[in-house]
Amino acid sequence: MKRISAAVALALASSTAAAQIPPPGTEAMLELEMLVRSYVARHPGVSIDDAVSRMAIQSELAPVAESLREEFAERLTDISIQHDPDQHILVELKGPGSVPNRVARTPSGATRVVFEAGHRYTNEEFHQVLDRHRSLIYREIPGITGSSAFPGEDRVLIYISGDADQADRLKDTIAKLDRVLGFKISLRPNMPKSMNMAAPMSGGGME
Repeated sequence: MKRISAAVALALASSTAAAQIPPPGTEAMLELEMLVRSYVARHPGVSIDDAVSRMAIQSELAPVAESLREEFAERLTDISIQHDPDQHILVELKGPGSVPNRVARTPSGATRVVFEAGHRYTNEEFHQVLDRHRSLIYREIPGITGSSAFPGEDRVLIYISGDADQADRLKDTIAKLDRVLGFKISLRPNMPKSMNMAAPMSGGGME
């Protein structure tokens, strides 16, 4: 914990966010340390210093993402932050027509913006297909508690309250739904009611 605290303080002190460093031992600093530890645990190849830098940059990327959404509104399939091999923004686009990669600059650093063309649907079209078959999905899959949509992969991950045995018994049903929707559907069992139950067939996005 002391090593993390020192690394967090040092990384922030050397960044443009230095004025926002929480005092040592405060609830805000402890929360920041927990966030850094969580990030490093999810991305084992990232150092504590890099994690702090990445998180600082992430906090500044919302306007960049919004600008990209507006610029590519007619073709946008999905936009997300990717973490390997470095932190970058991935912009997935429908149809042919490549777009040169670029660099977005924010106060805490620079972030690559990578464009990937050739996808089947825009984000809106993907969710329209999903919405058209919503009743079928709920009828065929019992115990749905939420979902995550990945338009760039033509994939939907559905959370269910049932166990792995139930998920296995639904294999034929899932194969049928795959054919009807034209998406790859997978199940994640043992999931309680999720935060996105208000919109159970909701999508992903920047994270």
